[in-house]
Amino acid sequence: MDSKGKRGPRALPPAAVAAAENISAAPEPAAAAAAREAVVADFAREAYEALAQSQQVMARGFEALGLEIARAARSGIDRAAKTASEMLAVKTLSDAIEVSAGLARDSFDTLVEGSTRLSDLGIKFAREAGQPLLAQWQRDWVKAFCPGL
Repeated sequence: MDSKGKRGPRALPPAAVAAAENISAAPEPAAAAAAREAVVADFAREAYEALAQSQQVMARGFEALGLEIARAARSGIDRAAKTASEMLAVKTLSDAIEVSAGLARDSFDTLVEGSTRLSDLGIKFAREAGQPLLAQWQRDWVKAFCPGL
C-alpha cells in the first residue's frame, strides 16, 4: 500500500502475461485463412504439374508401345509372306511339314521376344511415369511433417 492507504497497480501473474503476448502475436483470422489458401493453392498447382509430367511420360510410353506392336505386326506379315512363298515351292509332304515347323518355331521365338520387349517398355515407362508423382508426394510429406527443412 502506498502512504495514503490506496493500493498501487497490481502485477499480473506470469501465465496471464504470456497469454496476452500470444494473443497479440497471433495472426488475424483473415491473414491465417489467406495463408492457408496460399498453401492449398501451391499444393494443388504442384500436384497438377506432377500429374501433367506423369501424363506426358505415359503418352510417350503408349506411343513407344504402339510402335513396338506395329513393328511386331510388320515382322509377322513379312514372315507369313516368306512362308507362303516357301509353301508354293514345296514338292513333298515332308518339305511342307518342315516349312510349317519353321514357321511355328519362328512365330514362337518372335512371340517371346516381342512380349519381352513390350514388358520391358511397360516397366520402364511405368517407373518413369511414377517419378514425378512420387517426388511430389515426398516434397509434400516433408512440407507437412518437417516444415523447417
